[in-house]
Amino acid sequence: MKNKRTYSLTAKERKALRNGVGRGGKSKQPSDGKKVGVSSDGSALAAMEAEMLDGQKRSRRSAALIGIVIAVAIVLILSAILVPVIMLVTNPYRGYSDVIARFRLSNGMTLEYVIEENKYDIAATNFIFLAENGYFDNTVFFDAQNGWLRFGGYESQPSTSTTSSSSYDRTRHRMNNQAFCESFTALPNNRFDGWKDKFGYRLRSDSDGTNTALLERVGVLAYLYSDTSTEFQFSYTEQASNQITRRDSGGKEYTNTLTPTMVGRALDEKTIENIIAISATAEVNKTITTGYVWKPPTPNIYIESVKVYNLKGSKWDKFDFITYMNANDSSGRRRLDRWVGQI
Repeated sequence: MKNKRTYSLTAKERKALRNGVGRGGKSKQPSDGKKVGVSSDGSALAAMEAEMLDGQKRSRRSAALIGIVIAVAIVLILSAILVPVIMLVTNPYRGYSDVIARFRLSNGMTLEYVIEENKYDIAATNFIFLAENGYFDNTVFFDAQNGWLRFGGYESQPSTSTTSSSSYDRTRHRMNNQAFCESFTALPNNRFDGWKDKFGYRLRSDSDGTNTALLERVGVLAYLYSDTSTEFQFSYTEQASNQITRRDSGGKEYTNTLTPTMVGRALDEKTIENIIAISATAEVNKTITTGYVWKPPTPNIYIESVKVYNLKGSKWDKFDFITYMNANDSSGRRRLDRWVGQI
C-alpha cells in the first residue's frame, strides 16, 4: 500500500500548479522570471510547489514582524499613558519639594500637611518615624479645646470614670498596650529593660520651634515635647492657646500650660476646614472630677492611616531612631532630653 503524500499547500493551490503545467511536460514560467526545469516525472510541479511554500514562509515572517512592531508600539503607548498614572497613585505629591503627610480618617475626610523636616528636625523626625511605622493608625482624636485638636496613640476616647486618680488611667493609650509595644520592632525589644519603656522618651524642642507667633497661626501641626513622646496637635483657630483645663478632686477647675514645638503646616484650606469641622463636634466631659478635662470629638473619629511622601536622602535608609535622637542637632544640642529604661 502506497503512503499517502501530504502537502503544505491547499487543494486550490495544488490545482493551480497542475493547471500551470502544459501538455507534454511544458510549464508556465514563474512570475519572478526564473526558469523551472520540466520533466515528465512532475519535477516542475515540485519546483513550483517549493517556490510557493517558500513564499508562504516569507509572508508569515513578514506578518510576524509586523505583529511584533505593532505590539511594541502598543506597549509604548500604554506605558506613556499608564506610567504617569501609576506614579501619581503611588505618590500624589511628586511635584512637591516638601515632605507631605496624608491622614485618612474614618469619616471620609483627608488631612494633608507639609512636614517641615529641615526647619524642625527633632519634632518632624519624631512624627515621621511614628507615622512610617503605623503608630497613629487606628487611633482617635482625643481632645479639642483652646484652638487645638489633639491626637497621638489613643485607641479610644478617654473614659468618663470618676474613680480614677490619674488622667492616663482613664485612657487606652498605646504606650500602655503590651501587645502593641512588643510588636513595635522599629524600637527593638532588646534595647529596653521592658516594653513599658519604649515610649518613655522626652525630646528637646527645635531651636525655632517654640516661636509663639508661629504656633498661634491656624493650620499648624505641633508636637507636645515636654509632656509626651507621641502626642501632637492641629491648630484650628488663630491665636490658639497652649492651655488645657484640669479639675481637682474637689471639682475646682484650673489650667496647665502645654509646651509645643513646630512640626509643619496645613497644605491647603480644605485641610483647615476639615479640622474646624471635627473640632466643632467636641463636648466637655462634665463627669470627670479629677485630671484633664478633655473634650473629645463625638462620635469617635479614627485616623485610619498616615502616609508620608517625599522622604529624601540617606537619613531614612535603615533609620535608627535611638541612635539619631542620641546625637546632636544642627545647633550642637543633644536631641534626646531623656529616655527612661533605654539600654
